[in-house]
Amino acid sequence: MPKKIWEGCVQRLYDAFWSLLEEKPYAQISVSELLARADVSRGDFYYHYRNLSDLAKDAVEAEAKNWDDLTSLFLNFEESDIEVASDQICYYMTSICRQNSVKAQRLSVLISPHGSMDLVEAFREGFKDYIVKYRNIDLEKFSDMQKILFEGVVGFATSLLVRLDLLRSLDREEIKSLSRHLAFVIYASIKSHKTDM
Repeated sequence: MPKKIWEGCVQRLYDAFWSLLEEKPYAQISVSELLARADVSRGDFYYHYRNLSDLAKDAVEAEAKNWDDLTSLFLNFEESDIEVASDQICYYMTSICRQNSVKAQRLSVLISPHGSMDLVEAFREGFKDYIVKYRNIDLEKFSDMQKILFEGVVGFATSLLVRLDLLRSLDREEIKSLSRHLAFVIYASIKSHKTDM
């Protein structure tokens, strides 16, 4: 199948997956209804995926890449910029609280009764892989402490995105306080990384 046609097919499968996940629990979605919703043949599906779980993992990891703007807040500031970083984090958290976008809606379904821990983990891994690839991070050169700190930063970012309901429950002062704490934690991981490298 020509690459261009298959790329459109993948997007239809992803969109169908998210649409079905809004309607029913992940465990109840079948390949047959996914194919019908996406208007994709069974042969095309199985040429690229072994099962629904493989497609679901790809769809969720692809969604994680839509939040790349958050990664820059965690990896690009110095100690002297903690106040600036705190303000940036506060601004970003406030702005995502107001989002009613498709990507925000898709994240909320991951922790709804229709989602699953496997899907949340796929999102975390997708987000982590995206940070590593596009920020040119070599995890092989990290000490064990750096790896723990990096996993902590990724874990926070994932929790922040997946649990928008909790973030939205905070008032302005709570978000500002949380932002400042996060700036210090993030700086600690960056400082450790630069010191140990």
